[in-house]
Amino acid sequence: MALNRLFAGSPENNRELPVPVGTVSGTAVKVENYVGVTLTDRGDASRTEAQGNGRTVTYPSGGIGNADDSATVAQDGVFILPVTGVTAATKRGTPVYITTAGSLSLTEGTNTRFGLVYGINNTAAATAVDVGA
Repeated sequence: MALNRLFAGSPENNRELPVPVGTVSGTAVKVENYVGVTLTDRGDASRTEAQGNGRTVTYPSGGIGNADDSATVAQDGVFILPVTGVTAATKRGTPVYITTAGSLSLTEGTNTRFGLVYGINNTAAATAVDVGA
């Protein structure tokens, strides 16, 4: 599950959507006309962890029931995400945009509206974003 979720949105606004290979939970995505944050890893994902004594364990980490190429995407809620251009002085309600590469920015240009800055005292590395607002 996405560990960067600050406030949950409405469960009925979660969708299973196809996402790029390597997408993990907590990632900002744009899929067709949808924007959101992945709540699960992509269905075919796996993780490897060190268990001590030089041993490692690899296990499936994709969302249960997700298709191999898809993840569950929240289209609302508040998430802590990196947003280029944000400073502690950035005001609540400032629009946030997502690029075609999946990065978040305060620059509109040809980017797609993603949400709004939520709260105050954010940084470029950790901004509370109200997704879909």
